[in-house]
Amino acid sequence: MIKLVLTDIDNTLVPLGNESATEHAIAGVHALLDAGIHFGPATGRDLDGMERFFRGDADCYATGLISNGKLVYLNGELVKANYLDHAGVERLCEYLRPFEDSFALLRANETDYTYSAHPDVLNELVEGGVLDENTPDLAEVPEADIVACTVVCMGDEEKNKQIVSDLAELCSNFELLSPTTGVYDVVPVGWNKATALQHLCDLMGISLDAVCVFGDSENDVPMLKAVPNSVAVANSMPSAAEAARWHIGASVDDAVADALFEIAEASLAGRLPSFMQ
Repeated sequence: MIKLVLTDIDNTLVPLGNESATEHAIAGVHALLDAGIHFGPATGRDLDGMERFFRGDADCYATGLISNGKLVYLNGELVKANYLDHAGVERLCEYLRPFEDSFALLRANETDYTYSAHPDVLNELVEGGVLDENTPDLAEVPEADIVACTVVCMGDEEKNKQIVSDLAELCSNFELLSPTTGVYDVVPVGWNKATALQHLCDLMGISLDAVCVFGDSENDVPMLKAVPNSVAVANSMPSAAEAARWHIGASVDDAVADALFEIAEASLAGRLPSFMQ
């Protein structure tokens, strides 16, 4: 039986552009919790983002994998923190400095920063609602634990590929995973959503057979491959769709929310949900 459900957020539980999960989705989370099943996000975003996406309902993210699994929470407690190598982040940021259309977005001290971003790019992202207008732009990497680093490339596809290739060589202790076009999450080599999930399962005393995960993008692939009951939404990247065992409708149709209700109902009835049969 399923004991833990984790889902990616952007373009999986929450369609791109939406400010939060639907009331239906949040009700689905509580249906799981009421059935004795742990639920949580498995996301590249931080806890501040979870508060917004779940409309301040902390029960929805008391357990989960935050910042691509670099922070692992269980029942509201931080049980694992795996920060990025500071020297590696400095090398990455220094490489990006000359580019006018690419920059790094960092998170440290519970604050988001941009690093040497071109003013025109910052204005464009602020106007598009991607960045808060008060996000500090730094000339140096802060002397603090770096919990997240995202490389944003706004050039053409070939240029972006070259940047990613160069960074992979320059920062061999990092892996760059893309949740969407032109955006690359930086994670330590050997640590991702899948390894973080295994750590969480060990703490919960459950096997991966008792887990169901939902995803749509490249940074979900390790997790989708690791879990027998992995699910891709219809709008998934090809790599995520191929990695998943099961497939459901699109994020925009609240397909994950429907699946949450199915899992809860099936668990109480002692059977598997219909999309796993």
